[in-house]
Amino acid sequence: MQHSKSPLKEKLREFWPILAITTLVMLVVSVSGVLFFLRGRQIMQDQLKDKLRSTATAAAMQFDGESVDRIRAGDTMKTSTELRKTVAKLQSLRENIANIRYVYIMRKTKEPSVLAFVADADLALTTEQLDENNNGIIEPNEEVPLPGALYDGEVIPALTQDAFLHPVTDSNITIDQWGSTISGYAPILNKTGQAVAVLGIDMDATEYINLSESIFSPVGLLLVLLAGVSVGGSILLFLWKRRLEALERLEIERSGLLRLAFHQLGGPLTIINWSLEELQEEGPRSLHRTIDNIQEGVKRLGKILRTLKEADLVHTGHIEYHPESVSLTSILQKVAADAADQLAARSQNIQLALAGDITTNLDPKLIAGVVQELLTNAIDFSPDGATIVMRSRKILGRAEFEIEDHGCGIPRRDLERLFNEFTRGSNANRYKADGNGLGLYIVRGIIRRAGGTVSIQSMEGHGTTVTVRLPMA
Repeated sequence: MQHSKSPLKEKLREFWPILAITTLVMLVVSVSGVLFFLRGRQIMQDQLKDKLRSTATAAAMQFDGESVDRIRAGDTMKTSTELRKTVAKLQSLRENIANIRYVYIMRKTKEPSVLAFVADADLALTTEQLDENNNGIIEPNEEVPLPGALYDGEVIPALTQDAFLHPVTDSNITIDQWGSTISGYAPILNKTGQAVAVLGIDMDATEYINLSESIFSPVGLLLVLLAGVSVGGSILLFLWKRRLEALERLEIERSGLLRLAFHQLGGPLTIINWSLEELQEEGPRSLHRTIDNIQEGVKRLGKILRTLKEADLVHTGHIEYHPESVSLTSILQKVAADAADQLAARSQNIQLALAGDITTNLDPKLIAGVVQELLTNAIDFSPDGATIVMRSRKILGRAEFEIEDHGCGIPRRDLERLFNEFTRGSNANRYKADGNGLGLYIVRGIIRRAGGTVSIQSMEGHGTTVTVRLPMA
């Protein structure tokens, strides 16, 4: 575990200056881009508000405060001349000023947050014009507020407070089922300069939104940010990926050690404990059988310890490799012969396709161990009665051998990590429950120490072929 942490720390320490600079560049570019984006939209929105305030101010000056003040609750277009004149002016404003959706006049009531309608431009519309859904009925949402109708302006402080003092607009654009609007207000004054009512104008903000999105599009901002931080992002992605790989490796090692402790060490220890209990209970009568069981448990523990030791040597790079001139063909033949009992137990057979005598410099003990591990895997993960093929050949100045089976195969997603410590195929437990995930890791370490390579080709449900290439000299 210590060996896997140290390289990660060293790697992070090595790339720390790059990480810091990249983070700073990304932060500066990102903040600058966002500020430019937000400031640009804010400037356009401020210009829209200025235009709306100016429009509302000019429109409010067309109304006489005393005339507006004479319009009372209950007046109708038929009964009030003042109302008819006021509504006509409101309708004229809507027709002559672009993007104006609604124009209306309100006055204060005894409740500070409640206003009362004085007049609305829609009072000039006919029944057919008000019937927007053409169902022949004026729905509640299509009705026009009459003079005296109350309006709750609690959520619009600009309308209930500031609008009676000076021209003002809503702080934000309102988006609802009727579209996007922004409202501006200006006081209607009487001859003494007192505000008797407020003129409200609801302007269609769709054009502004479309324009601002075309100039300051979030997509455009994203492209700018991506262009500015692409290099930095690549560096960070690389570092992050390496960190995740290191953490994943630590997790695999931890899980592997737990599996080893629970399963492989548990089995031999259980055998020894049972044997000792049997010896205590039955005495000398079962002595020979008990000794055999203890020896089997000790043998399994010894195999586990040897595997862990070999894995540690691979991990630290301290494999002792003593090459000598030896026949690779003879090693393959001997390993195949030694596996006769394993093959017979599964009614399996091995087919040798060896290309004459291939003599090269290698460590016969370690290479024989590699061949034995690969052949044992082929036996364990092949069905009863299967045929396993062992081939050898010379190719491009290298000695090559492979072991092919037609067993369960390995899922494609597992192939890249199969040579890692404590790693097995995701389907391995269905065929061999007591594996520790160290065999192929040791195989690769030995082959690399010999100056060769090892690769696996496999298809789940069809079989696996492991190919080993070794230098001739």
